[in-house]
Amino acid sequence: MKDFDDFVVKLMVIEQLLDEEGGIEAPHSNAWDWLEEARGIDHDGAEDLIYGEYFAKRIPEIETWARDLEISAEQMAGITELDWDGGLDIFMLMAPSWDGEDDLFDVATWTDVTPERFPALTSLTYVGELEDSVREALEAADVELEQF
Repeated sequence: MKDFDDFVVKLMVIEQLLDEEGGIEAPHSNAWDWLEEARGIDHDGAEDLIYGEYFAKRIPEIETWARDLEISAEQMAGITELDWDGGLDIFMLMAPSWDGEDDLFDVATWTDVTPERFPALTSLTYVGELEDSVREALEAADVELEQF
């Protein structure tokens, strides 16, 4: 399956799959555990990184996991909603000190969100502007659109 043109859209898909029974499971439920294992450090060392070097930035090990994660057409076909929200669990996992005040998780293009890729999609909550072609295709497929 073609990967995503916009990484943040992929993160929104991962969010849905993490919430789904039988979906995907992240190796760790929080950034502290992830850093402790990946870097062989203790909780205090992970905390120093999260609130120091990676303050309001993506943690590289978690970003790499998400970028490399393969999402099947079957998984995509089961997604009924995509919701951009500054408090998504995947955002907080990847950048736990992020406050939502910058563009770290802004979507640059919504071209990945098509009825062909998401045949069961019924709603999209989005930020920014949808490209005209995306809006038209989703409206024609009766997808409910709500700007955040």
